Amino acid sequence: MTRPLLLAALALLAGCAGLPAPPAAAEPPPFELRLGPGDRVRVSVWGEEKLQHDLEVAPDGAIAFPLIGDVAVVGLTIDELRIELAQRIKALVVDPVVSVGLLETRSAVVHVAGEVVRPGVVSFVRGASVLGAVQAAGGFLPATADLQAVRVVRDRMGERQAYAVDLEAVLAGEAPDAWLVPGDVVYVPPRLVTRWDRWWRQGGFFTRPIDPHTGR
Repeated sequence: MTRPLLLAALALLAGCAGLPAPPAAAEPPPFELRLGPGDRVRVSVWGEEKLQHDLEVAPDGAIAFPLIGDVAVVGLTIDELRIELAQRIKALVVDPVVSVGLLETRSAVVHVAGEVVRPGVVSFVRGASVLGAVQAAGGFLPATADLQAVRVVRDRMGERQAYAVDLEAVLAGEAPDAWLVPGDVVYVPPRLVTRWDRWWRQGGFFTRPIDPHTGR
């Protein structure tokens, strides 16, 4: 998700109230990684040292493989890329045995924002959850985080939807954690007293009155 889209998602969260819980499911949703810009792969051909390379998918969606040129890979699975490379490498090696491994994914990520130690992106894997994403971001800030009002923003076919997660209940074993999908935004909001303190220190009392019901 680009920075403008992330900011738009956070703006959506600011006005959300009475949100539904994320769709319940006993198992995480199916996920098969399809390569995108920024992903890094390791390609090797058995017995051919000159054809062993670590490659990154460029912004245009291709990898530059020595001796065979650019290969468009966006949208391919790891196995589909292996087959595509094997077809290309046949011009150089008879019956090549090609292996492709994922080194790093930057296209399948979850965004974590708000009262966490390291706001930013964390890599997505099948089975990723709200609690897992917060922990991957260094954990929540105990002094300021409102765990009862955690929000998840999800893009479904171009339409953004927001969900509420009571992470305090999850930690207490009183509610199930929620599964995530690639591209989700997890937002851990500050407590009301924290919002008030920040507003006061930033001189908000000189600009506009505060809503006594929301603290904003």
